[in-house]
Amino acid sequence: MDNYSAFIKQFRPELANKTLSQYAKQLRYLSDAYGLGFNPLQLTLDIIDIAIEELNVKHVTLQGLPYEKNIRLAVFRNLINIFNNYITPKDYETLDSLILEAKIKNF
Repeated sequence: MDNYSAFIKQFRPELANKTLSQYAKQLRYLSDAYGLGFNPLQLTLDIIDIAIEELNVKHVTLQGLPYEKNIRLAVFRNLINIFNNYITPKDYETLDSLILEAKIKNF
């Protein structure tokens, strides 16, 4: 199990191995896209900053098949939950709206 899988499993132990593998793949994709090594907190904060500044999450869903984009959004939402001490209630509301909008556009 790599760092990404172990990290996700720590917070979401109920996930099946196949789901865990997909989550880890998308988390790795996001880390590479942001030029970060294994640093889930920094990745989350970077995504949130850009999402709120631009009022969209298209940088998360820019590439990939629709199911990959939806998995990536699920990974992002899980990261938000994991690091909720760093996110204000207003940010949560904004991000949830942006994620919902992106999910609707992905279908």
